[in-house]
Amino acid sequence: MFLLHQFQNRRAAQAFADYLSALGIQNKLHHDDFSYQLLLAQQEQQEQAEIELELFLQHPNDPKYMSASWKTGEVSSENNYFAFADSNLVGNFIHHAGLVTHSIFILCLGVYLLIAADLFQPIPSVLSFFSQQPFDYSESWRFITPAFLHFSALHIIFNLLWWWQLAGLVEKQQGKMHLLLLFLFSGIAANLAQYFLVSPYFGGLSGVVYGLVGYCWLYGKLNKSSQVMLPNSLFLFLLAWLVLGFVDILPVNIANYAHLVGLLAGLLMALLTSKLRLHV
Repeated sequence: MFLLHQFQNRRAAQAFADYLSALGIQNKLHHDDFSYQLLLAQQEQQEQAEIELELFLQHPNDPKYMSASWKTGEVSSENNYFAFADSNLVGNFIHHAGLVTHSIFILCLGVYLLIAADLFQPIPSVLSFFSQQPFDYSESWRFITPAFLHFSALHIIFNLLWWWQLAGLVEKQQGKMHLLLLFLFSGIAANLAQYFLVSPYFGGLSGVVYGLVGYCWLYGKLNKSSQVMLPNSLFLFLLAWLVLGFVDILPVNIANYAHLVGLLAGLLMALLTSKLRLHV
């Protein structure tokens, strides 16, 4: 048996597993405290299963998946059959991630709320990137702290949701120190790129998020049995979002070079991690 995909929601996992069974693709669901892993029995069925997985992730509410569950007798009586969030939101939030993921999530949220409420005005100036060169290395925290600054609700919601999902996955599977290294590497690289190519006036966790996107996608491609992965459909969606930022048709200001370099940093770290893993 080998891993095809991992789901955070039992109902979605069961629906897709039933559909594969209806197609004659042998599979098995395995679950632990954090996710539901869909395992395939036969290597030769992998290509077809991956094609079906991408279609499912794009259109999870297609009636054919419900129909497959009816045929196998696994229909859930709950109304929100394909909800991707567990009904126990607090429990799901806690168990999906670890200390580093939660700490950075809370720190970003706290900084945003303090700025929005105008309770501590020096925050942006303390956490922002260097405003001029040469850099004052006694304030070296500025290389990473712009990642904690967000200036709109849409910006922080987008970043924190992806951070929680992807960082939680990396932390649970590969450990706190690995996630922290990925956070620092992609965050500092993204911030430096945005500073040198655009200006010192930027903020947000987006560079790190794109670092995680690149890391999870490539690491999953290079290590087929790994639970650290990102489906092609989601990777292409986020890549398209990055391209739209450079085309400059989005209604918000976006740190495009931070996104791009963060993505490249994540891809590089996935490659290095895979190489080191093979030689250990």
